[in-house]
Amino acid sequence: MRPSPALAGGGRTVANLLSATEWMLPSPATQVHTISVLPSHSPPSPPHHFAFSNLTTAPKRNGGKGEEEGRPRFEVVRDDLLHPLANGNKARKLDALLPLLRRRGATDVVTCGGCQSAHAAATGVIRLVEYLYNLSSFHKHENVHVVVDAGTGTTAVGLALGAVCLGLHWRVTAVMLADTLERYKEREKSLISDFKKLCHNNYHEMVGENDIGDSLVEWVERFSPRRFGKVLNGEIALCRQIAQQTGILLDPMYTLAGWEQAVDLCVGDSRTKVVMIHTGGTLGFCGLAQRYSSHFTSDEQT
Repeated sequence: MRPSPALAGGGRTVANLLSATEWMLPSPATQVHTISVLPSHSPPSPPHHFAFSNLTTAPKRNGGKGEEEGRPRFEVVRDDLLHPLANGNKARKLDALLPLLRRRGATDVVTCGGCQSAHAAATGVIRLVEYLYNLSSFHKHENVHVVVDAGTGTTAVGLALGAVCLGLHWRVTAVMLADTLERYKEREKSLISDFKKLCHNNYHEMVGENDIGDSLVEWVERFSPRRFGKVLNGEIALCRQIAQQTGILLDPMYTLAGWEQAVDLCVGDSRTKVVMIHTGGTLGFCGLAQRYSSHFTSDEQT
């Protein structure tokens, strides 16, 4: 495993912070799949319509070369596989929080949207960043563009904090789904402020010369903005297409937004490694199946 970088002042490292924290997940490990973006051959096909191939799970043909050779590609961090139900960014946020609650005698937990310990949630996501940094497929000085869908925005801020603390050339883009740009920026500023306070003087030692103030995340609109919770025509069908071609389940409210952003970025810039964080959402399919039952029947798919 690659050692965490020694930070300014020769003192505390991110590894020190993480090793001193009790975790819910026994390991931060997660699968990373490589997705190739191909032109769609299904007529009529608009210019922005693509097909996809999962290079990680697909059988290797012709020594790994074929139609995907030279095509745009991006990585998907499969946090949706952390647990059959409690997966994705929820698992990352609870990773450091649940042990705290256990120590205080809690026996049951009820979560309510964005009500969470900002410091614990951000620390859990930082643990993921350190894990990815240690993978052989990631390089410290490599330009990496991380994409994540944003509900409360905590995951995006945690990713950005992790990149800064580790001195990585990582850019974090969050697709806004549930609030205005002003509110997301306010929440980002608050989360960073809380993180600084809770780390006390160690924060400045951890980030060294990488501190860039209270704005770390690039917040962007979804390509097709809409009221939160609304699903547009064709989006469930697109999720089904992606699942059939790659084996990756997406939901049209959250993770499809991150997928679309990742596709756009990798098609537009082949020099940067684009990484999408899959934020889970398995339980959300139950609600989708109830609201859009016609899309989840065998008759509709034939």
